[in-house]
Amino acid sequence: MFFWPGRFSKFLSIIFFFSALFCPEVIKSEINDPFFSKEKQIPTSYLNSKKELEDYIIGVGDGLFIEFYPALELTGFFSVNEEGEVYLPRLNEVNVSGLTTSELEILLEENYSEFLIAPDIKVKIAIFKETKVIVTGEVRYPGSYTFPPYKSASSPDFLSVDKLSQNFNFGSKYSEELKNFETYNKKNTSEVPNKLDTTEKNYSKNPIIEKYTGGRYSRNSKNISDVIRKAGGITSLSDLTRVKVIRNIPLGKGGGKKVAVLNLNEFLNEYDTNNNIRIFDGDKIFIPALKNNNEEQIAKSVVTGLSPRFVEVNIYGRVDNPGTFKLPLEGTLSDAIDITGPIKPLSGKVVLIRYNSDGTLKKEKISYSAKAPRGSKRNPYIKEGDLITVTSSVLGKTTDVIQEITAPLQGIYFTKELIDSFGN
Repeated sequence: MFFWPGRFSKFLSIIFFFSALFCPEVIKSEINDPFFSKEKQIPTSYLNSKKELEDYIIGVGDGLFIEFYPALELTGFFSVNEEGEVYLPRLNEVNVSGLTTSELEILLEENYSEFLIAPDIKVKIAIFKETKVIVTGEVRYPGSYTFPPYKSASSPDFLSVDKLSQNFNFGSKYSEELKNFETYNKKNTSEVPNKLDTTEKNYSKNPIIEKYTGGRYSRNSKNISDVIRKAGGITSLSDLTRVKVIRNIPLGKGGGKKVAVLNLNEFLNEYDTNNNIRIFDGDKIFIPALKNNNEEQIAKSVVTGLSPRFVEVNIYGRVDNPGTFKLPLEGTLSDAIDITGPIKPLSGKVVLIRYNSDGTLKKEKISYSAKAPRGSKRNPYIKEGDLITVTSSVLGKTTDVIQEITAPLQGIYFTKELIDSFGN
């Protein structure tokens, strides 16, 4: 077969045309492919655990998921009791209080080497105990605050139905619990199509889990911003650039305390959560004071959630609508009076009762004036839990009696006459 020169040149031009179309796509694809651009590759170390719980200290109320290899039949959920112990197969009561999960893994592997060949044991926190934190310094209500227990985000994996039904079958101590769980499981699994959903939906009602968690838990861990908000939020004098956190050091690292100084200004201004660290049980937080007031940070703290939006106060006495009311943060006495309705005529002074930061009780009589500047002595700022009472003067009480007597009567004359007679 022969090609004429004219036809051959035409054939070559067609080849070059299609090559020009495909080549740029290949080159573009290769440039964007991470295998061809090392500087754009994500290092494998990115998958490594951040080890946020590396220094978490196990204590009373924690729920541990312990996985035994190769003896998977021993794997299970174990609660830390009031003595700081867990009941483990073969070892019985074991003291775990004060240890981290990694320290406990090492100790268990040493102890179980007597029963197992080259045991590989993993310990995870399935239920976190309640968290007690002390807050001092420039917050509205310094003191000790407690957050309820909460479950790990991985709890559905740790506490799947199949695992739980196996794990409690290692002794007469748990035989009744296993029976209760299987009965409960048969009753509820038909409602949910897969096991993961069953664990998640039935978690709060599971009789075994309720036994260990007290039937209550929150769904999220708490950060330092949650603690500050629960302590009433910041004030205009709070120095957020030098927030100090004091934390316990695990026994394996020598014990004692360690201190970190955080800058929460980025959280306040840009909602940057890098320094909004997770809190642990036993943490102490101290917020120093600024030299000068910074009123702007109050509004910002409400928007970012560093301070609560409202406070609850109790108002009684000679007002139209006594009771418990919510006021905006840094609300004043005049705001409270506006919400409850006007003070009744001829009433006496306003009595303000509140607890001081040191726990002492403060009782103050206020010559209230609605026109007084906000935050002044006659129109003070209101705090969470304040008890406000508008008292009745003698004249006020007399007027009440007069109004009851003169209710059926009409006209100013009769009222004035009665007033004059009371005066005599």
